[in-house]
Amino acid sequence: MSKIDNVLSKLDKVKANGSGKWLARCPAHEDKSPSLAIKQTEDGKILIHCFVGCSSDEVIGAIGLEMSELMPDNPTYRKGARPPKFNKYELFDRVTYEAVILSLAFRQLQGGGVLSPADCQRAIQAENTINDIARECR
Repeated sequence: MSKIDNVLSKLDKVKANGSGKWLARCPAHEDKSPSLAIKQTEDGKILIHCFVGCSSDEVIGAIGLEMSELMPDNPTYRKGARPPKFNKYELFDRVTYEAVILSLAFRQLQGGGVLSPADCQRAIQAENTINDIARECR
């Protein structure tokens, strides 16, 4: 089963909303109509957004997954490789996504929690990706 199929199978009222996009009920709150957006990017990352305001951490926890399970096994973007050219909208979305990952890790640590090894590695990857994008934009 692919990662996106695994995520979608854990959600209710899933409806396709375009190529690589879905809407579903948010599992982190009482949701009568779909308020959770799910998107799979071209490089295999799974992005989620609750329009009611549930955090990604709450949504992921409610379906029994870890943030690292939303990332591809073999990302096409690797540290040390020349970053691909993106348009400004893709860059903004990518930086925003990586910043959310760092924010979730920070909040977990700030609250006295610990990060799993996979989530720690993902936070490091997010920092490296933001730094690589910053270099690309210079």
